[in-house]
Amino acid sequence: MPEISDESIRAVTRENDTTTATTQGRRTTRGSTMTVDIDTERELRPEFAPYLGMLGFLSELLGPATEIVLHDTSDLSRSIVALANGQITGRSVGGPATDLVLKILQNREYLERDFLANYLAESSMGGTFRSSTLFIRDARSEVIGMLCLNIDDGDLIKARDLLSMLTSTTGLLKSTGEPADGGGSGADRAPAEAPLPTERLSPNVDDLTLASVARIVAAQPVEPQRMTQDEKVSVVRDLERAGVFLLKGAVAQVANALSISEPTVYRYVKQVRRDG
Repeated sequence: MPEISDESIRAVTRENDTTTATTQGRRTTRGSTMTVDIDTERELRPEFAPYLGMLGFLSELLGPATEIVLHDTSDLSRSIVALANGQITGRSVGGPATDLVLKILQNREYLERDFLANYLAESSMGGTFRSSTLFIRDARSEVIGMLCLNIDDGDLIKARDLLSMLTSTTGLLKSTGEPADGGGSGADRAPAEAPLPTERLSPNVDDLTLASVARIVAAQPVEPQRMTQDEKVSVVRDLERAGVFLLKGAVAQVANALSISEPTVYRYVKQVRRDG
């Protein structure tokens, strides 16, 4: 498979009427105040060239509150190959895929759609984001990468809440105990339950693996030390469905979490794959 070099990347940016300067893996597009970090030691397939050329444009268009990430799924432990505004999530080039990416690839959910839009994600630093993902495919329609946008809507949400408070109304019919408009609006209504994040934006592969394992283990009714063999196999089955074993080093993390040996984890994985 032919690889893409720095020169071919520069050629793509010239075709888009931009000029790019490279310094220690960082590229700044002329006319842009934004910097795009690129893994210059990673050789990418030619299909990624157009997306690399878009990062500077998208960063300038969407501003510093939007993280723009290019993933190469050939190595999920260090899938981030280009990044703009990574400071808002604490991530950097060389970081891993997300738990959502693992699940999508493991269950081949990309076969039924070309993108995911406007779902809720959270970072390891506690921030929440409105996120979207576009699947990058090869000539056989297999997913080889993803272009992701993670938007920090914090200021917009504060503005929305302020407007809601300023425009809220209160019922006056005390005799009935009900608001005059049959339900009120804004601040007098019960707040809607916050949606749960769909994706975790992890800064490194250890954080991603530990968080994924901890979430699934915590959902079990008993502590790992008290689990039966069947219960531990069930945990491994859930981890397999979540795509955790697509990550390098996951077996060791799972063995530690379940208080079993690594060969035992391999045996359980083999069992759940055989059972389907």
